[in-house]
Amino acid sequence: MKKLFLLLTVAMLSACTSSVHMSQVDVGSNSANEIEIGKVIEIEKSQKNILGFVYDTNYVDQAYKNLLVECPNGTSMINVEYLTNHGFLSWTDKIRIKAVCL
Repeated sequence: MKKLFLLLTVAMLSACTSSVHMSQVDVGSNSANEIEIGKVIEIEKSQKNILGFVYDTNYVDQAYKNLLVECPNGTSMINVEYLTNHGFLSWTDKIRIKAVCL
């Protein structure tokens, strides 16, 4: 019985979970022709947290700067996903931005 309890405890402590939060942002009203001409881009940045110690805390700012560089004329139909992947005593925060460049 103790071995079974120990095995289940180890299995539960090593389990991983994931969480996804999405936000749809529409910047201005653009005509259908502008959206068809534009290219779809995807930007993804992440940060790793180990035992609560955080590295690379400016990952969202980096993603925003990449968006401005890739779409100097503006964007439309912005979709932002904020993901958290949980591991054993660590987790990874990730932001994924999808947009149509004008």
